[in-house]
Amino acid sequence: MEFNIAICDDEMEICSQVENILVEILKELAIKFEIDVFNNGKKLCNELRRTQYDIIFLDIELPEMDGVKVGKYIRETLNNQIIQIAYISSKSEYAMELFDYRPINFLIKPLNAEMIKKKVIDKYIALLEKDNYIFTYKKRSEFFKISLSDILYFHNRNRKVTIMTQNGSDEFYDSMEKIYNEVKRYKFLFIHKSIIVNYDYIAKINYTELVMTDGIVFPISQSRRQAVREKFLKIKKGEQ
Repeated sequence: MEFNIAICDDEMEICSQVENILVEILKELAIKFEIDVFNNGKKLCNELRRTQYDIIFLDIELPEMDGVKVGKYIRETLNNQIIQIAYISSKSEYAMELFDYRPINFLIKPLNAEMIKKKVIDKYIALLEKDNYIFTYKKRSEFFKISLSDILYFHNRNRKVTIMTQNGSDEFYDSMEKIYNEVKRYKFLFIHKSIIVNYDYIAKINYTELVMTDGIVFPISQSRRQAVREKFLKIKKGEQ
């Protein structure tokens, strides 16, 4: 599990406080993380065209472009329903105004570690588990999410990845190594430099190849056969 987090507040003291708290919480939970800090909403919105964040800690009282407008930009302009927004304010009267942008929570200053952990981090982890684990990918400026349990396999051809699901397929650009880093703690096998498969949709397997439930046959590369066999047996025994 890895979290990509943004903090946006025009008070650098608040940004530093939230960042330090998050570092301690995520290290304690053994979660990898990246944290970016912004001091105004416009800079954050510009970065959102390139970067997908899991959580944004967003101050409401920002100059030029306030947190409400940033939330509207995320949900309506970018059509991004995936990012979790944790609003920050010293005033409680904003709560109803933010309802349309579906924040994960609303934090009243002064902030503390218990508040951030319980109201945001713990809640986000619970949402991930409730959603049966989600894989997120980007096409142009839009983000899509699919339950891992619906994914049959990923197949890379000429840098373009095909994701095959129970409901059809889609294509996007990404590296197979990055994809595997996101799904390897679940029941996925990296059987070839261009193929990652979901154990639950393997119909037959031997040392050199496997057959998926949709009938497609994939080779298992020689360099990966031992590792694939070991992980396959672990999953079969319920150790994965």
